[in-house]
Amino acid sequence: MNAESQPTALRPFVGGRPPHLPCGPGDIQADVLLPGDPDRVRLLAGMLDDVTDFGRRREFAIVSGRYKGHPLTICSSGIGGPSTEIALVELAMLGAKRVIRIGGMSSLVDDIPTGSFVSAADAIGATGVTQLYSATPSEAQPADLELCESLCAAARSRGLAIRKGTVATTDSYYLGQDRPFRDDIDAAASQPGQLEIFRKRGAVGVDMECQVVLSVSGRIGLKAACLLGVHGNRATNDWLVDYESTQRNLLHIAGAALSQSCTTPNETKE
Repeated sequence: MNAESQPTALRPFVGGRPPHLPCGPGDIQADVLLPGDPDRVRLLAGMLDDVTDFGRRREFAIVSGRYKGHPLTICSSGIGGPSTEIALVELAMLGAKRVIRIGGMSSLVDDIPTGSFVSAADAIGATGVTQLYSATPSEAQPADLELCESLCAAARSRGLAIRKGTVATTDSYYLGQDRPFRDDIDAAASQPGQLEIFRKRGAVGVDMECQVVLSVSGRIGLKAACLLGVHGNRATNDWLVDYESTQRNLLHIAGAALSQSCTTPNETKE
């Protein structure tokens, strides 16, 4: 093992390969989609051409391929801030330039129904990772404006309902989203009203990754946006049981937005 490939505690890379993602130099395209669930990577890989599957390590599954001719990598981020930060930093070190989180959220308002989509204009919340990466963690973390608008245009071109708005991100799935955390606790008695706090700050939905994606990307130089399928509605208590078509549409929308929006750094405008 030569000196360059010798890992250190400061930079535990071996031969250019990161310690968490199952890939190395030359494997990652400039444009990357970030679903949370590694099983969704396999689902979406079936919609790409010329696929290379790099396998899975922990919660990180990665494939690269082409969506209607456009080079694309899909990498799962796992749930929540810590694993999402790892994915973003290692992807950027391997050449990613633009990232779009594609995942699920719960709507906080009754006029954004399950099965529809939200393009996050910005994200609020109080995630631990954002406290580290943003100079203004209490303020809304903005998405890349062009990517955000391109997602809306791509969805509408397919006849899909989409809305642009603020998404709130929390590190907690249960108490932090006003869900009971024991079967013998009445839901109303256990709820601290966190969702109402988010509503008062203008959030139309809640998830566990958007604020992290936008704050980390802003710090490390990635252009980033978030496209969310509405899996639940906390205002109406509706829950989307079968969301495979929603997941497939996330790829169609994001893939079209990336290929039709500004050129990637490896391309030249004519």
